[in-house]
Parts: sequence; C-alpha cells; structure tokens
Amino acid sequence: MADNSDRSSEDLTEEASAHRLEEFRQKGQVAQSRELTSLVALLAAGATIYMVAPDMGAQISEFMRDVFRTDLSSRLDLGSTHVQNATFMKALKILAAIALPVCGVGFLLSALTSFSQIGSIFTFEPLTPDLSKIDPIKGLQRMFSFRHLIDGAKLIFKMIAVGIVAYGFVKTQVLQAPALVGSEPPTQFAIYGEAAKGVFVALLAVLFVFAIIDFGHQKWEYQKSLRMTKQEAKQEAKERDGDPQIKARIRAIQREMARKRMMQAVKKADVIITNPTHIAIALVYDKEKMAAPKVVAKGADFLAQKIKKLAAEAGVPLVENVPLARTLYKTVKVGQGVPRALYQAVAEVLAYVYRLKNRML
Repeated sequence: MADNSDRSSEDLTEEASAHRLEEFRQKGQVAQSRELTSLVALLAAGATIYMVAPDMGAQISEFMRDVFRTDLSSRLDLGSTHVQNATFMKALKILAAIALPVCGVGFLLSALTSFSQIGSIFTFEPLTPDLSKIDPIKGLQRMFSFRHLIDGAKLIFKMIAVGIVAYGFVKTQVLQAPALVGSEPPTQFAIYGEAAKGVFVALLAVLFVFAIIDFGHQKWEYQKSLRMTKQEAKQEAKERDGDPQIKARIRAIQREMARKRMMQAVKKADVIITNPTHIAIALVYDKEKMAAPKVVAKGADFLAQKIKKLAAEAGVPLVENVPLARTLYKTVKVGQGVPRALYQAVAEVLAYVYRLKNRML
C-alpha cells in the first residue's frame, strides 16, 4: 500500500484518481484480504477431505491390517528389508493420495480468490531492492505503527474467538466420551467424525466473519492510503494532461493555422454571401466532385471584413442575402455541406454568380 505516514491525514482530502490507482497497481500495491484467501483455502481443503474421506479411510484401514500382519521388528536381512521398504512406500502413496488433492484444491481456489480481488498483475516491482526497507529506524517505526498494532489486536481477538468455539465443542465431546465406552470402533469414529465436522463448520463461521470485516477494512485502508493533497492532485493532472498554459498556447496556434487555411480557401471560393456588414460566408461548389455546395470560410464582424477584403482582391463575387447569410453562419460549420433545406436559396445565388461571370466573359 502507499505510505502516507509522513503527511498529515487532514491534508489528504482528494480521492485517488484512476491514474494513481493504476500507477500503484503496476507497482504491485493493491488491496487484498489475506483472511478471505485463507478462509477459501481452508474451506476447499475441508471439503476435499470430506469427499475423499470414505475412500481414504478404507485405504488406511487396509494399510493398518497389512502393517499388523507384517513383522517389522525382524532382523534386517534382504527379505525383511524389502518388506519394510514396500510398507514404507505404501504409506507414502497413501499420504500423497490424501495430501495432494487437499493441497492442490486449496492452492487453486486460494489463487482464484486472490485473482478475483486484484485481477491480473505481472510486475517485478515488489522484488526490486529497497534500501529503506532495511533501515532499522524505519523498521522499528513500522513495527510499532498504528496499523501493525491494529493487525496484532485483530490476530489476538481472532485466536480468542476461535479458541472459545473450539473449546466449547471439544468440551461437549469430552463429556460425552464415557457413554461411548464399550461401543464398536466404527461407531466411535462416526461420532468423533461428526464432532470434528461440527467444530470445522463453527470455525469456518467465525473465520468468515473475520474475513468479511478484513475485506472491507483492507479496501477502506487502501483507498485512504492513496488519498492526495490538493497540490498533489493538481500536479498529477498537470503531468497527465499537460501544463494548461502550454495546452492553451497549442490551441491558439491550432486556431491560427485553421484561420490561415480558411483565408486561403476564400481566394478559391465561388461566392461570398454577406448580410452585408457583419457576416460573410464563403461557398465553393464543384458539381463533379460535390453533392452540395460547401462552406469553406465564415466569419463575423472583423473576420467578415477580412474575408470580404480577400475576396475582393481575388475577384470573388460578393452577394448580399441577409437571411441566407445568417442561417448559414448559425447552422453550418466550416468544411460542411449546405443542408438540403437551403439548396434552393443557395442554388439561386450560384445561378446569379454564373450568369454574372458569363456576361463578364
């Protein structure tokens, strides 16, 4: 988790941004409840044991019968050594048959639980040597920090709760033990098996409560540890999005370049529609390449006067049409075609311009 121990919690008023969360995630610093992972691993191991118990019980019983039939205390000659080795290997196989499924299922489900909490992370950042971690002074500070004290208190409280539950069940079974004297071993094993199952379920219930509490606490603690001061939030935004002054300068340059391109387009326009003093719209139309006339420049007030001046210098005709000029200025952007509703009005203007050019020729 991020370390905010050197900063006042009163100054950490800004919630962590998505960028900051991803940055610390890439460093391997994520919110994860180990209590929940341990609970799932324990539950998986217990369920696996419950499912394989009948078969494993039969195998263990058969093995024990073989052991009692075998004289393992005989002198170590070639024959007896072979028997002892076979017995030992059989014991290992039974132990592996019990342990491997339990450990495998527990490991797999605990890994899936961790993945569901933190997702996919591949980073070597936590393995990078950090000299600050071997600083004895900082080590003592971390050891006696409030967070570690809370973790220690949670561990003690959990041990007490688990101990009380386990003691209650064990005490009940101990009091019932005299009644089982003289009963058959299978009966005793069945009763003690049910008692063990009850203890296991009760412990799971206690650990489930702790896991839920720890899960919520880890999420809250993680979000709290990543909070920022207002200055840090501003600095992060500046680094991520760029300096606002530089961005404003870039936008100004882009606007200036667009204005220059627009002015160059005025010289190639077919007509300039005016209102006549405040608005100027430059139109161009090529019937072989365009479906409709296109606005290549427009402006109001000072910019309109500049458009008309450039048009006059380039010999582009100016046509006064107040309603059409206002409508085009409000509804059509530079580079867009004239909307269908204005086809008739624009066509009349272009027809007039073409007749004017023909007379001049």
